[in-house]
Amino acid sequence: MTLHPAHQAESRRAFGAASALLVILVVVTTLRLPAAASDVSNFLPLHMVLETLSIVVASLIFGLIWSSRHERLPANLLWVASAFLAVALLDFLHVLTLPGMPDLIVPGSTARSTGFWLAARLIGALGLLAAVWLPWRVRPVRMPLSGWQLIGLLLVSGVTVLLFRAPAWLPATYIPGWGPTEFTVGAEYTIVALNLLAAARLLWLMRGPRRFNAGALFAAACIMAQSEFFMTRYMGAMDVYNLFGHLYKVLAYLYLYRAVFVETVQHPYALLEESRRRLQATLEALPDLVVEMDARGRYLAVHAAQALEMSRRGSSLKGRLVEDILPPQAAGTVLAALAEAGRQGVSRGRTVSLRLGRDLRWFELSVARKPARPGGIDRYVVIARDVTQRHENEQMLRKFSLAVAQSPVSIMILDTDYRIEYVNEAYSRLSGYTGQELLGRSPTELWSPRMAESVQPAIRARIARGEPWKGELVSLDKAGREFTESVLIYPVRNADGKVTNYLSLKENITEKKQAAARIQQLSHYDQLTGLPNRMLLHEHFQYASQQFRALAVLWIDLDRFKDINDSLGHRAGDALLQEMAHRLRTALRAQDILSRLSGDDFLAILPGAGQQEAARGAQALLDAVALPLRLDGQETFVTASVGIALYPSDADQLDILLKHAETAMYRVKSDGRNGSCFFTPEMQARSARLIALGHALKQAQQRGELRLVYQPQLRLSEHRIFGAEALLRWDSPQWGAVSPAEFIPIAESSGLILSIGDWVLRTALRQVRHWLDRGLPDLVVAVNLSAVQFDQPDLPDRISRMLDEAGVPPHCLELELTEAAAMKTPETAAQKIQELHQRGIRLAIDDFGTGYSSLSYLKRFKIHKLKIDQSFVRDIDSDVDDQAIASAIIQMARSLSMGTIAEGVETAEQLAFLRASGCDDIQGYHFSRPLEPDAFEHFVLRDVGES
Repeated sequence: MTLHPAHQAESRRAFGAASALLVILVVVTTLRLPAAASDVSNFLPLHMVLETLSIVVASLIFGLIWSSRHERLPANLLWVASAFLAVALLDFLHVLTLPGMPDLIVPGSTARSTGFWLAARLIGALGLLAAVWLPWRVRPVRMPLSGWQLIGLLLVSGVTVLLFRAPAWLPATYIPGWGPTEFTVGAEYTIVALNLLAAARLLWLMRGPRRFNAGALFAAACIMAQSEFFMTRYMGAMDVYNLFGHLYKVLAYLYLYRAVFVETVQHPYALLEESRRRLQATLEALPDLVVEMDARGRYLAVHAAQALEMSRRGSSLKGRLVEDILPPQAAGTVLAALAEAGRQGVSRGRTVSLRLGRDLRWFELSVARKPARPGGIDRYVVIARDVTQRHENEQMLRKFSLAVAQSPVSIMILDTDYRIEYVNEAYSRLSGYTGQELLGRSPTELWSPRMAESVQPAIRARIARGEPWKGELVSLDKAGREFTESVLIYPVRNADGKVTNYLSLKENITEKKQAAARIQQLSHYDQLTGLPNRMLLHEHFQYASQQFRALAVLWIDLDRFKDINDSLGHRAGDALLQEMAHRLRTALRAQDILSRLSGDDFLAILPGAGQQEAARGAQALLDAVALPLRLDGQETFVTASVGIALYPSDADQLDILLKHAETAMYRVKSDGRNGSCFFTPEMQARSARLIALGHALKQAQQRGELRLVYQPQLRLSEHRIFGAEALLRWDSPQWGAVSPAEFIPIAESSGLILSIGDWVLRTALRQVRHWLDRGLPDLVVAVNLSAVQFDQPDLPDRISRMLDEAGVPPHCLELELTEAAAMKTPETAAQKIQELHQRGIRLAIDDFGTGYSSLSYLKRFKIHKLKIDQSFVRDIDSDVDDQAIASAIIQMARSLSMGTIAEGVETAEQLAFLRASGCDDIQGYHFSRPLEPDAFEHFVLRDVGES
């Protein structure tokens, strides 16, 4: 049988003792003893000693249990105590009734003594068997200990009465000369069996955890069984077997006494000592200061002193007052805690702060009152726990809570079911909801209906993998207004890595989104027309070129837009551009792209368009532009020039395609405007020529490559030459004779027109001075002024200085202005014209009828002459419209007291119609081509001679 480890040590000792005594029993019972062993005189003193010892031990067993009556004892021990009280009394009566002892009530006899013996042994065996057989555990005892004593006394009294007063009622136990009766031997064997049964029960119980000293009880049971076995063999009251039986009985009682002593004294004290050691170890392991004080704050004991530097001298604290040890404030807190514990029994939660070295430490006090023993004073156990880290954590947590609550960033905490547990004030201000109104709700309930349903599963799937989700959400506030949030959601895990919450950080980016959209609008769209600008055009081109094999790029430039802008003002010009943008967009297909590049330049990209589709598209744009429109109450007609470049045949990059389309557009301009043209490589060469001409023109004046020719002007009423128009010519060593129609625009765009214009004026005035000196009649030389020259603030002074330098009368100079230059800033122009008029300088409006004159301003201008553009003269002999326009100009000029001159007169029919219509002056190839200065001089002198 395997015994429990808790019983192994004591069981080894019990087995050893029982086994050794069993060996002696076997030896004694198997050897033949000498006859002297049966002699009473040899054993009576020893017998008396042994009986006395057994009585004393049995009494000690009872007394030991009786002395522990105030403790909670197992009922098993009470059975033992009652039984051995009876055993002690019965053994005492057994000794008193032995033969040879003084008479006790009746004379002593072996039979009566044997009866007391058997009764004592039976009661002892039954008591032990009951003790080990019943459950061995502490339970409340219903009967007081005196009741258990009464049971033992009753048993003793009953046996005594029977043996003294009615021995006949009992079977015979001893026959003199014969020895024990069969009844006695049977009773002894019964007692042996009871003890062995108790030993077996104990052996069985030793398989489980220790609940009592089963080893000693086992040894006691075994030895008592052996003692009774000796008693089955004796023949005389004082033979050797009887003696061994009494000896074994004493030993058994001693083992029983040890078991009771261990359970009632030794084991409880061992447990108490172990508890004391554990308590002391616990106190020593505590990081807290544990002291005992009286009500006045005097240190009575220091149990654990790990927390304070001063407590390392714990012994020096005893007997001192807390006011002597701690600062006043901390001492006051301790005394208040002692007072509270005195009233309520305990005091918890008070804290004191102490500065230990450089560190400020915080301690939490727990005080408990220990009731005093009779005649003593109350003591108080004070535990001071270092809660500095907790205090700092609480402070940090409090700061963190305030930071979260007052953060300008909206913060939302969700549980694992994605329900709102907390929102800070920032989100409440943003959404209009209070925190209480949002608790338990799902954030998706606050989303705008415009949010896709697939967003929520995507968010949950990502954060379920432990990954944060970041994106933008559109939500509704309490008033139903939408706002856009930049949201970051990530899981919050505990120390074990388990997700406990989800933290959502939100930022209101509504204004940022609006600002970004505005920036996008400003950076990618033209603010006047709303069309994509050049930057966004590149993105559209990239997409279109990837989707289509071919496309066309159309550069659309409005003809003479600058004249409209100058004559009608920028507001009218802006209105014109908006209307043209609308017309162009309407004329294009849905997939076509329209952009405004700058000024009056538009660009259209036609995806999938080849040459034929591009031509049709260009014509549709021209037709849309040509429709009449009203600006400032005037019906206006606008035309456009369209240049076309094809992808990928002309180029595969947008910048190059734009350049080619622009080149083609300029070709249309040079060919007379109001049309379209495809880019050709020859145009690229022409563009390169224009660039080269621009560089060469910069050096032409210094190199003397510029010259003036003069075209005579004829007065029809007198049929005489009255003046000439000075025309600029450029003879380039590299390019030969360059047409003014080619280099004048270059000069205007490059700014060279100012220096060239001054040269033209000075040269023409010197030539007039030369002619006057040569005796020619007063001639009027007409010099063209560009709009750039006319915009010069000091123009009247500059021209006056040039006249003075050349010595030419002011009436000999006539300045020709275009309508656009005069109407660009009418008020300023009127003032300049007035100053020039006052200085005697004549002025004429060039190319009249091609611009957008305001008759109200024209009437105010001090203009001497209107020049009818050659476009109206070219077909004047056959085109009734041109005839009507020319006649109207002549009649209007006459009504305003202005003269008229027609340019480009090349046929006699043209001359005849103009003469019949009342035109004052003419110039043109029909009369004379432009002449060199000397040739012009001879031409004038000849004309004078003929007249």
